[in-house]
Amino acid sequence: MKVLLRAVLFFDALLDLLLGILLLMSPFTTLYAALQLPQPQPALFGQLLGVATIGLAWLLFMAAINGQLTVTVARTAGFINLVSAILIAVWTLFLDMPVQSAGKVWLLSMAAMLLFFAIVQIPSAKKVRLRERAQAEQAQVQAKAGRGARAADANSQNDVIDVSDITDMGAAPGARHTTSPASPESRREPGITPPPGYGPGTEVMPEPDPDALPTAHHARQNPHS
Repeated sequence: MKVLLRAVLFFDALLDLLLGILLLMSPFTTLYAALQLPQPQPALFGQLLGVATIGLAWLLFMAAINGQLTVTVARTAGFINLVSAILIAVWTLFLDMPVQSAGKVWLLSMAAMLLFFAIVQIPSAKKVRLRERAQAEQAQVQAKAGRGARAADANSQNDVIDVSDITDMGAAPGARHTTSPASPESRREPGITPPPGYGPGTEVMPEPDPDALPTAHHARQNPHS
C-alpha cells in the first residue's frame, strides 16, 4: 500500500510541476491562445501561483522518496487535489468562464487526474497511518516484555545469591574457610617422619659376628677359587 502511495505522489508531483511551469509563463499570451486556455489576469498572480505549485511538486517528490513524509504529505495533498478538482469542474461546466472547447478538454482532464489522485491518496494515507501506528504499539509491547523478562532474570539471580549468602551464614564458622576438595592443599600428604627401619633407605643392617664360621660361598671354602 505504501509503495502505491509513493507512486501516486510521484506522478502528482510531475503534474504539479508541469502546471507550475505553465503558470510561470502567464505573460505569454500566444502560448495560452495555442492551448485555448484562459490567461491569468494579471499575470503576476498566475506566476505567484506557479511558484507555489512548483513548491508543492517538490514537497510531493520528497514525500515519494522519504517514507517519514509519505503519510502526512499524501493526506494533505489528497484534500488539496480534491478541492482543486471540484473547483475546476464547477467553473468549467456551470460557471461562465471564457474558455473554448479544447480548453475545456484540458481543464476537465486535469480535474479528473486530480480527483483520481485524491481518491487514492486520502484512504491509502489513512490505512498506512493506522498500520504504522499498530506496528509501533506492537514494538512497544515487545520492548516492555523484553525488559520485564530481563528484570525477572536479574531478580532470580539476586535470589540465588541471597540464598547462598544465607547458607554460608548458617554454616559453622570453620566450615566457611575450608578449602574445596579440588584444591592442592587438601590432597597434600601429612608431613610425618618415619622412625628408623621404616621406609626406603632407612633399613638398619646388623653388624657381622667375627666368631661366626664363614659361609659355603666364602672364598676360603670354595674349592674352585
